[in-house]
Amino acid sequence: MQFIKDKSTGVEVVSYQNTSLSYPEHTHIGHAVLGIVTDGTVGIRIAKQEFVCREGEYFSVAVNVPHAIYPISESYSMLSICLPADDRQVRELNIIRRDIIGNPELSLSIADLSEKVHISSYHMIRRFADENGLTPHKFQLQCRIRKAQELLENGMKVVDVAAAVGFCDQSHLDRVFRKQVGISPEEYIKSAILSKPES
Repeated sequence: MQFIKDKSTGVEVVSYQNTSLSYPEHTHIGHAVLGIVTDGTVGIRIAKQEFVCREGEYFSVAVNVPHAIYPISESYSMLSICLPADDRQVRELNIIRRDIIGNPELSLSIADLSEKVHISSYHMIRRFADENGLTPHKFQLQCRIRKAQELLENGMKVVDVAAAVGFCDQSHLDRVFRKQVGISPEEYIKSAILSKPES
């Protein structure tokens, strides 16, 4: 796997070669995704609908739409392009969403979050998932990993990143990072190719 990120445009490209990685349900904040399978077959769940993508076929996922990817053939190769997209849709629970995106490392309890919008915890979780595709907890973990990726790209050590993004230790970061990104933080550092923004 190789990550290429253009910091001036925000475009990210991920190249997978002969992999069997699976990605649990997740969303892309502020990015739309275009993917093409170059070898093998993958299953894709987009907003609760299942699709099969074979060699030469492509798929697209709109910004903030929950999706999951898993291999159907023994291995697959794929190119995935994440393009910046307008993410200013008005949502009823935007205050919670902004809190999580802005400070994913904070310990934000469900009780505190639901109190901010003056509804019960149960209804807040359900409405947040309806609006954002993930529960607040899964959304926060995803935001923590996204922030971890940025800190790793800027040269911070893995152990320091774990503390900075709110994980209790490095092994906890490693487990969640591997589950969401498919590789460890150390492997991510080695695979990332970053372009510098133009001055």
